[in-house]
Amino acid sequence: MNLFIILAVFTGIAAYDLPPVIKNKQWRNLALYIVFFLFILLIGILMSLDVTIPSPIKAIQNFYQNVLHLAFKVS
Repeated sequence: MNLFIILAVFTGIAAYDLPPVIKNKQWRNLALYIVFFLFILLIGILMSLDVTIPSPIKAIQNFYQNVLHLAFKVS
């Protein structure tokens, strides 16, 4: 049921947002919009299917500590 709601909402958003962009022939904006739209749609679908999605904060912390060799103290 949640999956149906997510797909219906995203279909409505696309139906509202895309026609003006296509009509004005803003192809770069359309390409960028589609990339972000599909990424967020994928996250929404995975969350509705109860798939555990890792936190991006953990990846950022790992990057700071292991790649940049920076550490910060929590007060």
